[in-house]
Amino acid sequence: MDIPASSPSDSPAEPSGQPLSLTTLKRQALWLLLAFFLAISSLAAYNLREKAAERQSARLIHGWTETSIEISQLVHELQKERGLSSGYIASGGKRFGAALASQYYLTDSAVERLYAVSDRDSALRPTLQGFEALSQLRAGVMELRLSREAVVDRYSALITPQFDHLMATMSVGRVGWIYRQQLAFIFFLQTKEMAGQERALVTAMLSAEDFGALRMAAYHRIKAVEEARLEKFRQLADPETLTAYDRISQEPFVVQAERIRRLIVAVAASQEKPAIRYTAEQWFDLASRRIDALGEFEKVLSGRLLASSRALEEEAEWALVFNALAVLISFALAAALLVKLWRGKQEAEQNLHLAAKVFGHSVESILITDADFRIIEVNQAFTRINGYRREEVLGKHPRLLQSGRHDEAFYTAMWQKINRHGSWEGEIWNRRKSGDIYPGLLSIVAVKDRKGAISHYIAMTVDLTQYKETEALLEQLRTFDPLTGLPNREAWHSAVDQAVATAQRNNGHFALLEVGLDRFKVINESLGLEAGDKVLVAAAENIKRLLRRYDVAARSGGDRFSILLQDMNDPRDIGAFCERLLAAFALPIGVDGQALHVSVSLGAVLYPADGATTGALLKNAESALYGAKEEGRACYKFYSAEMNAASNRLLVLEQMLRQALERGEFSVVYQPQVSAGSRRLVGMEALLRWHNPELGSISPIQFIPIAEATGLILPIGAWVMQQACRQAEAWRSLFGVDLPVAVNLSARQFRHEDLMQTVAGCLADSGLPARLLELEITEGLLIHDPQGAAAILDTLRQKGIKVALDDFGTGYSSLAYLKTLPLDRLKLDRAFVKDLPNNASDRAIACAIIALGHNLGLELLAEGVENDAQAAFLRNSGCHVFQGYLYGRPMTPKELEEAVRQGKLAVSAAS
Repeated sequence: MDIPASSPSDSPAEPSGQPLSLTTLKRQALWLLLAFFLAISSLAAYNLREKAAERQSARLIHGWTETSIEISQLVHELQKERGLSSGYIASGGKRFGAALASQYYLTDSAVERLYAVSDRDSALRPTLQGFEALSQLRAGVMELRLSREAVVDRYSALITPQFDHLMATMSVGRVGWIYRQQLAFIFFLQTKEMAGQERALVTAMLSAEDFGALRMAAYHRIKAVEEARLEKFRQLADPETLTAYDRISQEPFVVQAERIRRLIVAVAASQEKPAIRYTAEQWFDLASRRIDALGEFEKVLSGRLLASSRALEEEAEWALVFNALAVLISFALAAALLVKLWRGKQEAEQNLHLAAKVFGHSVESILITDADFRIIEVNQAFTRINGYRREEVLGKHPRLLQSGRHDEAFYTAMWQKINRHGSWEGEIWNRRKSGDIYPGLLSIVAVKDRKGAISHYIAMTVDLTQYKETEALLEQLRTFDPLTGLPNREAWHSAVDQAVATAQRNNGHFALLEVGLDRFKVINESLGLEAGDKVLVAAAENIKRLLRRYDVAARSGGDRFSILLQDMNDPRDIGAFCERLLAAFALPIGVDGQALHVSVSLGAVLYPADGATTGALLKNAESALYGAKEEGRACYKFYSAEMNAASNRLLVLEQMLRQALERGEFSVVYQPQVSAGSRRLVGMEALLRWHNPELGSISPIQFIPIAEATGLILPIGAWVMQQACRQAEAWRSLFGVDLPVAVNLSARQFRHEDLMQTVAGCLADSGLPARLLELEITEGLLIHDPQGAAAILDTLRQKGIKVALDDFGTGYSSLAYLKTLPLDRLKLDRAFVKDLPNNASDRAIACAIIALGHNLGLELLAEGVENDAQAAFLRNSGCHVFQGYLYGRPMTPKELEEAVRQGKLAVSAAS
């Protein structure tokens, strides 16, 4: 904490005293709430008992309704059997025999159902005792041993207990409106019973043609009781129910049955006893149709009653549930308040203990002062970072940490913000006890007491030393080529931009040279990449020896170098420089005991004659270089408007490139990727190759930029991805393990709107799971629009596709974007691997990148691993996967399968 000797202070005035602390008021409020919830809980518990009684009553009503439905169905069948039996006896067994036999089955079924109900309703059992003698009654009827009156009485004796049971048990459910429905239902059943008795009596009268006084007296008694029960029903039923009932009385069969009744009454009163033209069967049919209609109406009544009872039960259930929840909630709240009051002190003690632990074990340096800036406490991190013991700083002023790098204006702005907002945060330089100065991220917070006055200051500091060193290393990686030590492409473009701007201001001039090593690809393929790298280093030294102090040279990529010659515009001077450079390369370069003759081709442009912008100059220098190569190499060429040789070659190459895909001139080879630990094959990288019948094998370095510029990279890239996915799926079936395949994405592919559709199509076509496809991108794709790039990568990751950052450290390396991107793998460029483990700089860079990858949770893959020493160093440094000639050159699918069969490559058992 770097604090000046005199710090400004704008502490607010103290407020008036407070009679009660906030904590005391809070505790009293909690006790009041507890008393309130206990009272509410008592009321809710009392109401819960009432709702439980209502639910029990509703359940009994529901049960009574279900029982009454079964009883009404049995009574209906008994009534019909009674009527048929009456007619059978009255006719002397000549009528109704077949119908009676069928009716016995229906009655027995109804009896069985009621017996089933009695298993759960024991009060019903006494009403069923009379049914034990039903078979004897039926036998007496069939054998004509009983009189009609006796039969009717005995059937009625079976029906009457059912009504008595309904009346006796109905009292358990007397709940307002539903009680009226119950009574109306019972009176309707009794009305229907009287209709049944009437049917039986009239059937017997017509069968025997006996209309004597005794039978007519019984008839009038039945009708009187029926009318009385019907009147009770009308008094209790609702208007809608009565309307439905009255519609039955208007039915034709009811009207015709009424004619028969009147005719019987008239015949009985007549002295002449005229004949009646209606038969007993006709009457029984009409009366049965009426009773059946009443039975259907009975079903409607019972259905309404059942629905009402269910609604009442559900209402009672919900009321009980709500009340139970209210009781639980109120008791729970009361309990929670009790627990809160009981645990308040314990929690306060725990918080103090936790705060002490955080203070003591924090990785941040924490320093606490009083209001006068005297140090009163520091934590262990403070003593470790600054080198002071706790006893050495207590009571001292924090100025002992001052580095001397900040002026008074810096501190004034700091304290103005602290006094205005209560805190400050920013980077600062501190001094350790040893005198070393280090960067830190400092946060200062002003702590106020209950009266609003500042009582303490707390300063927390994070040591940024390692972070700054890593950033400096990555900045070097971003702007310099690690192999040659020359500026890289990004730095080269910046240098040309600056030269153009300076020349425009001062009317100056300069020259640019593009330098290309001739047939460098042959060296790489015949002697290996390590030999090629040594040639590049020697070429860079040749160039640097010829430069003036203010000239600039850069490695712009691959086998290409670029030179900026300041204040030089005379073609003769430029030609002389080119001759000296050609002469320097005329001498052989020694590589591993071999003398290699490496020539260069040069393309030269002048500012402003050959271009007024950076883009134009670089493009024209490229054209001039191609012109030099076309003239036989080992020469230099000035750009001119008439120069067409290089352009023509590029045009021809472009035309052939457009036809190559259709002609099948492309192929895909695969370079193995092996586990650093198990040394087993864990994946492969797909690489594109082009063999033209006229030009032979063409390096990707030559045709990929053309494909990118013309847009041909889109269909070519899609074809490569499709082939790679199909081959990976084929190997998945052949080897029986998952082997991911890595495919490079160009800048145009990465930004194209159809990228997701292309990837999805390749996966669907091949059947390869998305997790086995890895897309490799370079840093250059990310620098211009990091947010847009992150969105694309997020979409790929959501689909299960892995993403690797290729050639890390050779282009635009930056911690700022790297830590925000959704990556799976970081690929360590071969430029950092080739001199391991002997080169100290490469060791430091490789270890830094591996540590960075570990901190970001990324898998590390090292490219260009060519010997066991490199592999051992990288393995011990924490690298996960290796790729290089030590494990295999790029192979065709058949070559890779043969390598697996011969045991040169071991397939991982847990890919």
